[in-house]
Amino acid sequence: MQLNGKCILGLLLTGCMVPSLASASPGQIQIWAHAQSLMPADEARELFNAGQRFFDEYRLRDAENKFREVVRRFPKNAIADRADYYLIRTLAQVGKKDEALGRINGFARQYPKSRWLGEVQELRIQLTNQVPPRGETILLRTSVQTAPAKPAVPVEAVRVSGGVVPAIPPIPPVPRVPVSVISFEFQVADPEISLQQEIMHAMFRNNAQRAIEIASERLKGNPADPVVLSSLNAIASSRSPQAMSMLLGIVRTSTNDKARRDAIFWLGQSRGDDEAIVDTLVGLMPSLSEADSEAVAYTLSRMRSDKSLNALAVIARDKSKSEKARSNAVFWIGQSRASNRVELLDDVYKNSMDNSKVRQQVLFALNQVRAPQTVTIMSGIASTDPDFEVRRQAIFWLGQNKGPEASQALENLLRRK
Repeated sequence: MQLNGKCILGLLLTGCMVPSLASASPGQIQIWAHAQSLMPADEARELFNAGQRFFDEYRLRDAENKFREVVRRFPKNAIADRADYYLIRTLAQVGKKDEALGRINGFARQYPKSRWLGEVQELRIQLTNQVPPRGETILLRTSVQTAPAKPAVPVEAVRVSGGVVPAIPPIPPVPRVPVSVISFEFQVADPEISLQQEIMHAMFRNNAQRAIEIASERLKGNPADPVVLSSLNAIASSRSPQAMSMLLGIVRTSTNDKARRDAIFWLGQSRGDDEAIVDTLVGLMPSLSEADSEAVAYTLSRMRSDKSLNALAVIARDKSKSEKARSNAVFWIGQSRASNRVELLDDVYKNSMDNSKVRQQVLFALNQVRAPQTVTIMSGIASTDPDFEVRRQAIFWLGQNKGPEASQALENLLRRK
């Protein structure tokens, strides 16, 4: 076989210049870069990169053409399996489901060692909404073990797969009170776990009762099983009569902190009767740790019903509860957006004369509601509360309200003798 001039030049330059690159001058490096530019380009990779740019820009027809060209012209190239995977994704998005499934069926034969096999199987499940052959066997056989728990450290927020329960802000001695951002993500890097999660979700769509049985079996082997924990939302939204009992079982007996708090969150999102769920959550509190109780308060606030908000008010007024639990309940009443939250907060304040910290938390919660009646309440607190620090904070929060009612209230306070 004969080599063309560019290939010969490239090989000669490569052999001669690589040993001396470490000590090369900038001019020599420029010569080396120019020599590399004379070497043959990888056309398949260039086509794939162009297709991926089109894919990222949602120019799906152009992306389809580029990926298809890579697969057709360069079937033995190292990039071919990845191009085929992206071609399948593109076909699914442009509505060519049958062709996408046909390519999925041939993918394992064409690329038996591809790193994209798992992702292609996930696409099959998504497109067909069917559990693959032996899928149930895979779920029952494989319980993914997680790393040993780290030593306990102070916790600033209760994390659940449905969200991050913000830490209860301290009673504010300064203007700003930090509140964590709520997010709703459950990310897994391991492709095997990701595939099992997709199988589990398909099981719930096809046969929720059997999926709950499998999930319960897996949790016996691993209370922190990420495949099951990522499916708690599917359990909560299923119409299976076993859904609530399974979530309650996790809350009551699981040895894994995250599993318990995830289950508490999804109990509040389940399809069961709201009143029964509120009663259940409140009934759980005496037996829960403080962190789990915080998760209960958060879940009650997300339910946004009169009963759930009243339950929070009961917790906030309960003198047998810890100061933190009561302040936590006050905070979530203020965050609830309920139409009667001002009245609830006022009632909690009047029934919390035993604890100045809870009353200060009420002030912060009232300040989050921009309504004329909150100014009236805070003005009264600034005038009459028996604790100087509570009065001082009421004045501070009035000063943060730029409305005319707050200005008048502060002026009236100055006129008092």
